[in-house]
Amino acid sequence: MNLDQKTIEAMKAAGISFVGSVPAPWGGITETLEPEDLAPFIQDRKEWFASRNGAFKQQYLDWIATSGEPRCGAKTSKGTLCKNTISGGIQRPFEVWLQEDGGFCHVHGGATSKEARKR
Repeated sequence: MNLDQKTIEAMKAAGISFVGSVPAPWGGITETLEPEDLAPFIQDRKEWFASRNGAFKQQYLDWIATSGEPRCGAKTSKGTLCKNTISGGIQRPFEVWLQEDGGFCHVHGGATSKEARKR
């Protein structure tokens, strides 16, 4: 889709704001868009959101698929990834999920749910 950049800039200068929504574990997030964000947002809003947050689209999709609950990154004695989640609740913001996903569950040395609630 071709967007007339002059028209978009004129709209911005006239005080018109641009916003867009992306899916989130709790429903959706509304983001303020700058004129240069419009074309990439329209092309792939999930990719745009991931990139804006310094992540890959697949990480964003994993965040959605896990309801924002980070997963343990430890390997079991059988060599497979642990299927436990990290204590601290679900529906974490994307930036928090990015930091905590791949950490350790309580079984593998991470915080207990009681310890996580104190944070």
